[in-house]
Amino acid sequence: GATPKDGAVLVLRGGTDPGANAEGAALARLIEEKTGVPTLPAYAAKARPTPREALLRLAGLRPRRIFLLPHLFFRGVVEERLRGRVAGLDLEVLPPLMGHPALLEALVDRYREALEGGYAPCDTCRYRYPVGRFAPRREAQIAGLRALRHAFFAPGRHPHGPFTHLLLCTGEDCRERGALGLLRRLEEDLRDLGPWVQLTPTPCLGRCGKGPVLLAYPEGVVYGGLSPEDALPLRKAHLEGGKIYEEKLLEVI
Repeated sequence: GATPKDGAVLVLRGGTDPGANAEGAALARLIEEKTGVPTLPAYAAKARPTPREALLRLAGLRPRRIFLLPHLFFRGVVEERLRGRVAGLDLEVLPPLMGHPALLEALVDRYREALEGGYAPCDTCRYRYPVGRFAPRREAQIAGLRALRHAFFAPGRHPHGPFTHLLLCTGEDCRERGALGLLRRLEEDLRDLGPWVQLTPTPCLGRCGKGPVLLAYPEGVVYGGLSPEDALPLRKAHLEGGKIYEEKLLEVI
């Protein structure tokens, strides 16, 4: 098996979408974190570094062996082109993923989550557990139930006036449903409230499919399905009137 004295280049198809290319770089980093093998990303087309450029970078570490990992589901033109570009180099090229059991298991999980609902697609995120539920790792308690209990019951060092903290989910699902447009509108419409209201974009709040999701703290009111047009009615009802904005209420924690 591979050891930290070896090296690897993860080769992705590549494209013009910077977000997709960045996910490839994150995947290479995760492989290195899990295995200890230095791993660099490379792209077969449309993006850099190319496989040869990544191999040159990796050579600076003087690895004992070099593995080329094609992040491809099937054999085809891209794999043939890749093998042609590294022909003559002393390295081991692994086959595409094909029908690997882990890939098939991931596909089944995605299919089940699409039908039944589930967490956000950030599988490696430590903070993807919903508010109001204990997470198995201490790191995941940031913004979780333990943190909220501490905020409620820990004695304050100075008196506080009326204050509302709005937490707007900007996870992938909420972004696709317009969370960033809602964020800009809230920033404009709430600017004059100054010290009485704080608006904070947050990672996934664990309510995918119901977004954009907004949590009002310390009231514990969760709103969902919001749009920029809801900014002013929400302000008048919740922030100025002290009432729940019933039209977009999801739950009260």
